[in-house]
Amino acid sequence: MVPAAHFDFLQRLIPARLIFDMSEPLNNPVMSEEFFRLFSRDDRKVYGYILALVLDVTAAEDIFQETCVILWKEFPQYDHDRSFLNWANGIAFNQVRKYRRKYQNKRLVFSDSLVTELAEDVSSMVEDLSQRQLALTQCLQKLTSRERELIDAYYGNQETAATVADRWKCSSHAIYKTIKKIRKALFDCVNRRLSSEMS
Repeated sequence: MVPAAHFDFLQRLIPARLIFDMSEPLNNPVMSEEFFRLFSRDDRKVYGYILALVLDVTAAEDIFQETCVILWKEFPQYDHDRSFLNWANGIAFNQVRKYRRKYQNKRLVFSDSLVTELAEDVSSMVEDLSQRQLALTQCLQKLTSRERELIDAYYGNQETAATVADRWKCSSHAIYKTIKKIRKALFDCVNRRLSSEMS
C-alpha cells in the first residue's frame, strides 16, 4: 500500500486514478520508504529529462505521471547497485517513445534519430540537470515550426546544409546563416531567463 505519509506527496504529482494503480506492488514498508527517498531526490531531474525530449509541458507532465506509476510497480526489480536516476530515465525514455509513436502524425514531433541523440546528450549530464537546461527547453519551445524543422533536419537527421538548401530552394550559405541565428537566439534567450530568475 502507499504509505499514508506519502499520499499528499503523490497527489501533487499523480492523478488519483494512477495513485490507485500504485496501491498494489510494495507491501514492504522499508522498500516503500526507500522508493520515496530515492524518488523525491530525483523526481525533478526525471521530469526535466522528459521535458528536454518532448519540448511540450503538457505532454511532459502526462509522460512523467505514467513514468511514476511504472517506477513504483517495477521498483521491486530495481538493482540497487545501479543509479536510480539512470534507471528512472531509461523507463522515462521508453514512455517518450510510446508518446511519439502515438502522436507523430498529429503534432510536430522530432525524428527518432534526434530524440535518441537528445537522450544520449541529456543522459551524459543527467546528474546535473540544472536551471540552464530547463531554460534551454523553454527557449526551444519558442522556435517556429520552420526553425524546428531545420534543427531536426540538420542535427537530428544529420542532413547537410546543401541537402536542406536544395529542398528549401535556397543557398547553403542561407542555411548556415539561419542555423547560426537560431543558436545565438537560443543562447541569448537562456541567459535572459537565467538572469531574470536570479534577480
